Amino acid sequence: PAGRRVWRGSTELSLSAKEFTLLEALMRRPGQVLTRDQLLDLAWGTDHDVVSNVVDVYVRYLRAKIDRPFGVDTLRTVRRVGYRLTAERS
Repeated sequence: PAGRRVWRGSTELSLSAKEFTLLEALMRRPGQVLTRDQLLDLAWGTDHDVVSNVVDVYVRYLRAKIDRPFGVDTLRTVRRVGYRLTAERS
């Protein structure tokens, strides 16, 4: 995390600062479902003025970078609750 670098296998991924912060929040709580509000607080801070659907937008960006190119589905939606990062699946 200190170097703000991310790899999937041997491939280094290019993430924006906000994508990295969101991924880090999920990685620090593997398997735990985080609500949109929790993710907003963790990635945007408790004094944010953004709406919760911005989390959905950034989750979509992350999936396009960390899952789709590798044929996996690790960033999962938990309907009506939030998101969780799971063990790698195809």
